[in-house]
Amino acid sequence: MKKIALLMDGWKRYFTFAWPAGLLQRFHETKEQVTLYIFNSSGNWSRDQKYNQGEYNIFQLPDLGEFDGIVLDLNNVEITSVISQAVTQAKESGVPVISIGSEREDFYYVGIHNHKAMAGIIEHLVTEHGCQTFWFVMGPADNYENEKRVQGIRACLDKYKITWQDSDFYYENYEFQCGVNGFQHFLESGRPLPDAIVCANDNIAVGVCEEAAKAGYHAPDDFRITGFDNFDKAAFYTPRITTVSHVREEVGYRCAELFIQLWRGAKLPRFHHTEVEYKFWESCGCGNGHQRQERDYLKGQIIYQIETDAFMEDVLSLEYELLKCSTFAQMIDCIPKCLPSMKCDAMYLVLDPKLNEYKNHMGNPELISPEEEEYFVVGYPEEMNLEFSYEKPDIVPLGTGQATFSEIDKGKDTRQKIHGIFPTFDCREAGANLLFLPLHFREWTVGYFVIRNAVYLMEKQYLHHVMGALTKAMENLHRQEKLEWMNQRLSVLYVRDTLTGMYNRMGYRRFAEKLFADHERKNNLLILFIDLDRLKYINDTFGHDIGDLAIRAVADAITSTLGEEAIPVRLGGDEFLVIQEELPEEEIFAMLQTIRKKVARSGERIGICQLSISAGYVITDQDSEKKLEDYVNEADEIMYQEKNEKKAARR
Repeated sequence: MKKIALLMDGWKRYFTFAWPAGLLQRFHETKEQVTLYIFNSSGNWSRDQKYNQGEYNIFQLPDLGEFDGIVLDLNNVEITSVISQAVTQAKESGVPVISIGSEREDFYYVGIHNHKAMAGIIEHLVTEHGCQTFWFVMGPADNYENEKRVQGIRACLDKYKITWQDSDFYYENYEFQCGVNGFQHFLESGRPLPDAIVCANDNIAVGVCEEAAKAGYHAPDDFRITGFDNFDKAAFYTPRITTVSHVREEVGYRCAELFIQLWRGAKLPRFHHTEVEYKFWESCGCGNGHQRQERDYLKGQIIYQIETDAFMEDVLSLEYELLKCSTFAQMIDCIPKCLPSMKCDAMYLVLDPKLNEYKNHMGNPELISPEEEEYFVVGYPEEMNLEFSYEKPDIVPLGTGQATFSEIDKGKDTRQKIHGIFPTFDCREAGANLLFLPLHFREWTVGYFVIRNAVYLMEKQYLHHVMGALTKAMENLHRQEKLEWMNQRLSVLYVRDTLTGMYNRMGYRRFAEKLFADHERKNNLLILFIDLDRLKYINDTFGHDIGDLAIRAVADAITSTLGEEAIPVRLGGDEFLVIQEELPEEEIFAMLQTIRKKVARSGERIGICQLSISAGYVITDQDSEKKLEDYVNEADEIMYQEKNEKKAARR
């Protein structure tokens, strides 16, 4: 059984189902013994780049040298280091590599001829409609397909000796808003309307038309306009958008055919272009006699909306059931019960063993520490747990040896240690596909989810909602377990200061000294000593109740500013200590500034003007023989220098 790895990034939150559909269709026709392994990220839609990094880590999961062919679709990836790493790993695999839609290294290329296709649009506008002046509203300037389309435009303009300049081109992205912004950009420049506005795709063209209408301009009366890609909006917008049509599944189909010939020893050219078809419609002044199949389109939209509404109801039910789960395996159990529309043959959950640490050590809180909880940001642990699997009875099993739902309900431990993907996910069913999706808490990778025969789900765009609900529930459960463990830990140790909630001297000995001992030969620590200014004056002037409020104000300012890994201690009276991992100088300064501002604001609320603190800090040296108390004393002395300077200034 041959194996194909497909690495791809969805468009925003949407899956590009056409590639696997085309690949599987051709393999089915030829009865080739092939299994398709899809590693899909959705790493270009969130503004949180750490979240996106967690998505892209799925590309690190496979050892590409274990496959017989690799397909790369990296056009939507916006982090160059992710692209570079994927390309390098593919190149080092030693197996045939096909890049979809973009030219990379010396890999084979399959996709439309963007240069030629866009040149054809320009040629039509020039020769059929006599256009001589243009605005160009394009996608990202550094996107491969966009670059090729721009090259095609410029080559055709040069061919017909039409003058152009860089200012004729507006670059942004492939979204509707790009068209809006692009038209505004050109209109505000004071330039007269051109003969034609050429857009990188149909989304942009519709955005231009909508914004132009607000200014009283319409195509094709005031200007001609063209798009690209033949989305539904091109045919059913008014006016219909002149565009370039291409069958996306054909790209995957050609990839499969290319692999088959390569496996048979054929010598093939590097570039393989799929066919395109021009749709010259009303937006450029053509195609007025073309009949739109509006009834069929509306029917399809209605059915899709009905199916989507039903699915979202199932998702709501899933989210509710997930709240009641006490294990990750139970969460996966919820999916087929709540979502019959999933229509997949099997599901598998693989997790980092660390994710079970808190639950495994419940009842013995001394065995682990929150400071020790670390997950992979790049790559995956060498050993992981196959926590759970579900396979329909009528499919060829993967042979994982995993328990069924009924066995899980009886309380059996179903975990299986696995190393890498194979042989655990070796599939004996020809023409099957396995979809690998990342599970992560922001940038921290906690595992992955595998779905067998999931192309239907990719086409319906349901998976994003399912993965979102599952990941959120898993993260909440993990936090609950962590909180329960920590509460249990604190319940057996009298380590808290009753006034402030910070660690007391017992907590200092338990945690701060342990942290210092653990880091003596590892990392440096920040030792920060803070003292409330003029506590005796506050007590004498306002009373001890207000003095207690002042102490709490300082404690709250400290704890609300620190991260979870820090150990804040009230040593007694007005003295506070913070011990945590070393920070850069500018971060320490910023942290202290934040604490000072919070203290001052709290002073104003409780009626104490100019409530303030003095602070001193030192960084430990792992090569030094000093004890923790030595560093604390040094930080204390530095703090007193600031305090004495304040006293001198007041005098």
